Amino acid sequence: MISVDGLTVEFGGTTLFSDVSFVINEKDRIALMGKNGAGKSTLLKILAGARQPSRGKISAPKDSVIAYLPQHLMTEDGRTVFEETAQAFSHLHEMEAEIERLNKELETRTDYESDSYMELIENVSALSEKFYAIDATNYEADVEKALLGLGFMREDFNRQTSDFSGGWRMRIELAKLLLQNPDVLLLDEPTNHLDHVPLK
Repeated sequence: MISVDGLTVEFGGTTLFSDVSFVINEKDRIALMGKNGAGKSTLLKILAGARQPSRGKISAPKDSVIAYLPQHLMTEDGRTVFEETAQAFSHLHEMEAEIERLNKELETRTDYESDSYMELIENVSALSEKFYAIDATNYEADVEKALLGLGFMREDFNRQTSDFSGGWRMRIELAKLLLQNPDVLLLDEPTNHLDHVPLK
């Protein structure tokens, strides 16, 4: 459950919205409607943690995952559809590299009784436990399943993202978010690009 309490956003003396409070419960499906400039995207960015409100607070469980699909395309050129979608797991590579770095640091240390050495061991243990708790062994199968579920064909996997229209690139972004298994999925005008004909 996510609780929003007294959210206010002000820009240079102008109030975009004020004292907004609501709760998002598990399995809720909520549509946010309003005219252009009313602050819908700003509110979603605050919920996603991408920006801060002027006042108010958001409370969510510590381990909750909030995924945000912005209305502007984020897909990078220079990658295949499969490679770009697999970026959903890039944090695992970063965690693995950090574990390796910490282990190398442990190998060079000789101050075994110091507080900083003990803290280093605790950090390695905590990060390793978190890393190995994630089932990354089948991530390629998960990427494939997400792409097929969103309408891509297997022959599309090795094509460049730049070959595709805005609508299909938006689907790649959506696949990346779905692969994070989010507790809350925020979609900012996801139909913006869906009127484009895919270049097939």
